[in-house]
Amino acid sequence: MKLHAFEYFVAIAEELHFSKAAARLHITQPALSRQIHKLEAELGFALLRRTKRTVELTDAGVAFLGEIRKALKQVETAVQAARRVAQGEVGHLQIAFTPSSMHTILPEILKQFRDRYPNVEIAMTEVCTLDQVNQLKTEAIDLGFLHPPIEATMLNLYPLQGEHLLVALPKTHALTARSQISLASLAHEPFILHPRYEGPVLYDQFLALCRDAGFEPNIVYEEIKHQTRIGLVASGMGVTFVPESLQKAGMTGVTHRPLAGQSLSLQLAVAWRKNASSPVIQKFLEVVAQVTTPISSRASPQNI
Repeated sequence: MKLHAFEYFVAIAEELHFSKAAARLHITQPALSRQIHKLEAELGFALLRRTKRTVELTDAGVAFLGEIRKALKQVETAVQAARRVAQGEVGHLQIAFTPSSMHTILPEILKQFRDRYPNVEIAMTEVCTLDQVNQLKTEAIDLGFLHPPIEATMLNLYPLQGEHLLVALPKTHALTARSQISLASLAHEPFILHPRYEGPVLYDQFLALCRDAGFEPNIVYEEIKHQTRIGLVASGMGVTFVPESLQKAGMTGVTHRPLAGQSLSLQLAVAWRKNASSPVIQKFLEVVAQVTTPISSRASPQNI
């Protein structure tokens, strides 16, 4: 039995006239009659009573009509549901992010996406860059907002905005009296940094700037979590660097100052697997491209 045979039967049951039903279905009357005869043969019982002038439903036909209408409605519901999934309007996204991304562009991206696709479920997790790369590889997450560069040929990267890093010092530190702080003035300070494996480029950039300023930094703690580093600064254990966007999200007891002369910067990017085929991911990336400020040298998410 084919779906169209059920649709033909419903048309006849509603019109109770073969010619009118055939016209409604845009087929010939003989073709419609053949389809109904074939359907009745496959079912093993009559659906219609026919005379030269009238068409009536049999008792079995009445019962069949009620159920087949439900079935056809369910088929249409299934088609619509599948279509919405195929178009990226329904689905699930697992997104990981670093702390600074939630204080810059990510909230606006999420708002725009939720406004357009309210039926997509989004799960959010704060994860460091290194772990995001691993989770993308194992398909534990679909998208990551992380800090490049990263070593992962299986991933696509779409660069977003960057920001400068500020020096974070204990509020009672003598250097807070200055509006800007030179790196050389921090030569004898204990430093609290992220581990090199979490961000080797930024880590090496910091070391190079210190050496250019004539000293080897005294790194007393290496900690992945941003809030832990800030907490250690607040307790007087040392100084660290934080993205501009996070200075207002810091703890009490910490003061931020820009570096004078030198510049440490942090790049943000969205990452996803090259083999990702989910329409929902593509819709999210389209929103990313529309929300973020265009950078002429980068490709759009759709074309990477």
